[in-house]
Amino acid sequence: MNARKVSPLVFFFLLLTGCWGEWVDDKENFKRVFDFEKPAEVQVIHSYYWKSPHWTVEYRYYMEIDASQGFFDKLTASQVMDSSTAQIAAQAPCSTNREKPSWFLPKPLNEYLAWIPKTKSDYRIFRDKADGRVFVCDMRL
Repeated sequence: MNARKVSPLVFFFLLLTGCWGEWVDDKENFKRVFDFEKPAEVQVIHSYYWKSPHWTVEYRYYMEIDASQGFFDKLTASQVMDSSTAQIAAQAPCSTNREKPSWFLPKPLNEYLAWIPKTKSDYRIFRDKADGRVFVCDMRL
């Protein structure tokens, strides 16, 4: 096989598998999770994002943010989210996964408020009752 025939195949393979990896506290993790640029009123405290090199969509992420009330209200809008107990919300794989970072939900669950999506999804939002920090996670494997 000559180089001209191999190059398009290599390019296509890299294109399909090039968006995978693991990013810890990377400034691009907010955009990876929310698919838009981080607003000025949001501070990312910690973040973890992993995406599989597999051809199907497989990912896992955890994020701790400090956000304005306006951003938080949009994130937990009643059109897409339902309030829940932290104990129920924590039953999602992203919350119970033993590989979750130590900084994610470090307090007992009764110290958080929680929201779950109205659609079937493992996406979860938790808010610390004391300091208002927001924890977001999702997993699809």
